[in-house]
Amino acid sequence: MAAWKRANPVNFFLGRAESGHPRLLARDLLRCKIGTARPWYRKDLFSHYGCVNAIEFSAEGDLLVSGGDDRRVLLWKMHEIMEVRERPARPAVMNTEHGSNIFCLNLSSDNKNIFSAGNDETVIIHDVETGECVRCYMHEKPVYCISLNPSNDDIFCSASDDGRVLIYDVRKEPSEGEALILASSTGAYHGVMYNPTEPDLVATANAKTGLSLYDVRKPKQPLVQYGENRNESCMSVRFNQRGTHLLGLRRRREAVLYATVSAKPAAIFDNSGYYNSCTMKSCTFAGPDDDFVLSGSDDFNLYLWKVPYVDTDDFVAVTKAIYTLSGHRSIVNQVRYNSAYNLIASSGVEKIIKLWSPVEFPEQCEDPNKLILKQPRKMYTHDEYIRLVLQTGQFMSHDYSEQNTAEDPRMMAFFDSLVQREVDGWSSEEDGEKISSDKDSATNDSSDECTLFCMGFRKKLRRREMRNILRDNQSSEKRILIIIFHVFCEDIHYQ
Repeated sequence: MAAWKRANPVNFFLGRAESGHPRLLARDLLRCKIGTARPWYRKDLFSHYGCVNAIEFSAEGDLLVSGGDDRRVLLWKMHEIMEVRERPARPAVMNTEHGSNIFCLNLSSDNKNIFSAGNDETVIIHDVETGECVRCYMHEKPVYCISLNPSNDDIFCSASDDGRVLIYDVRKEPSEGEALILASSTGAYHGVMYNPTEPDLVATANAKTGLSLYDVRKPKQPLVQYGENRNESCMSVRFNQRGTHLLGLRRRREAVLYATVSAKPAAIFDNSGYYNSCTMKSCTFAGPDDDFVLSGSDDFNLYLWKVPYVDTDDFVAVTKAIYTLSGHRSIVNQVRYNSAYNLIASSGVEKIIKLWSPVEFPEQCEDPNKLILKQPRKMYTHDEYIRLVLQTGQFMSHDYSEQNTAEDPRMMAFFDSLVQREVDGWSSEEDGEKISSDKDSATNDSSDECTLFCMGFRKKLRRREMRNILRDNQSSEKRILIIIFHVFCEDIHYQ
């Protein structure tokens, strides 16, 4: 006997609205559900072998593309994810891999091409049908964000660590002249986005100058410099659907909302427990009419806030989220909203992508209330992280040839140590450097994971405990590792 399949209530109501009932009914229902759902249902997607640093939905919401530390671009079909299946949905894998970690993705409006970029300083355009590379655009440093012109898929802009926002036209060969430099700064550009209704306007997020608005017809001259503090570190910027407001993420500060035409903030969003410092994160609007905003946090949660009604000259401080989505086992970096399915997607340090829904998934079998009651995992201490490094005998390289989708304790412990370093005040206020899961190359690893390891390792060398560790690890490989780091720690003179 065939198993009974439960219909998704979201699709049911949307379908009913399209069949003659006012669509406003469905939109009001979804808006109400997002604001009142207690708790949210969730579904995990497994296929990545490392941290998932980038997720994006297609314009119509029928596709999800993801990428991360395993250097692969994966393409998921939403209808397969939502179906009741004997086996979990599997994504298509693009044939061209990046040379290092992937940081950002985008899809053309016709779903024919995927744009990906990251730590290998390259933007790759993939053909969705064949999986092959169509074109590559080399940069001088890592690329953190890509945005496509909403009225022309042949034009895209990139935000790079070299302090430039570049605009490319794919109808021209990469060798034909240089790209248009829209913005230039001494700080890295972490975010960029075209205004969805005014393609001549582009918003940027910079590590030193914060949020800005540019007109492509007048490059290098910001139309608006947002905020009173012009020297704050910003890592993400997103427009709402109408292009009237933009949302920004600032390091160690609240998420902030601006009217596109005003330099003064309209609202800030905060909550007890919300913190954004240890990794590069993104933010997004959510809901049928962008009535909500979302961001991940260093405390392993996602925070959902209601956007207040704000007059032009008013300012509102939203100090409490309407809901905290709990379930991740480490820092949440990426978050996106799918209006077609009324879903939230999130990812980060873990190898999984989580989907969140205010209504039950078709195959949902576990009570979400029981999921919330489950105890969170115990956080690793910095000493435990050091022991994990010694046990594995390496910390610089990540081997994805085993195609392992299981949780990586060493990676989880590394980011636990970052969080503890923040809590303990190890980071100075002048440290504007990002610390992300993008550290695949030896250079980047030595500036972050290596640095963190050495800071704790040097302290342990001064303790009697280290003698026990040396006695417990008799292999020559591990002894060599310990000696190398002993010398390195003394050379860099960390206090």
